[in-house]
Amino acid sequence: MRQHKSIGGSLESLFNRLTLISGYLSGWVIFALMVLVTIGVTARRVFGHALIFGDEYSAYMMVFCVFMGGAYTLQQDAHIRVDVLAIRLNERLRISLRFITSCLSLIYGAVLTWKTGWLVLYYKDIGHEALSVLETPTWIPALAMPIGLAILTLQMVVCIVEDLRFLLRGNSIDS
Repeated sequence: MRQHKSIGGSLESLFNRLTLISGYLSGWVIFALMVLVTIGVTARRVFGHALIFGDEYSAYMMVFCVFMGGAYTLQQDAHIRVDVLAIRLNERLRISLRFITSCLSLIYGAVLTWKTGWLVLYYKDIGHEALSVLETPTWIPALAMPIGLAILTLQMVVCIVEDLRFLLRGNSIDS
């Protein structure tokens, strides 16, 4: 299990704080999503009229939560994994394997951040709007993708540094 409280360095501390903020923000948006859905269902059942923006904004909020909550999930070591092989390895080999996969994930995350950033700029340049009554400019909700992926990528850097420290030190990860 990763330990984030022992990380030194102001840059790593900044990345961890950014991750924490995005995680809590994601949690609040989940709460707001719950409220919006409850209001939408109540309006439809009690008053017979659906909210015109309920479905659209619920989808935007869900995308926000997924992308902004990914880094926090990584920080808390809460991603789902299949570790049938990894649990059979000794600690040093397991951390080495995690280091390699984290480096590959860092590259993948950086590319995704870059590509989704360009997508947001493209949406803004062409003036793309949602095909709905409110005609929301799609670049606004799409901003959650590159921002969330950037924070996830930065948190991946923190994880790589921790694993590298362990591998160079050669100690137990708990010490």
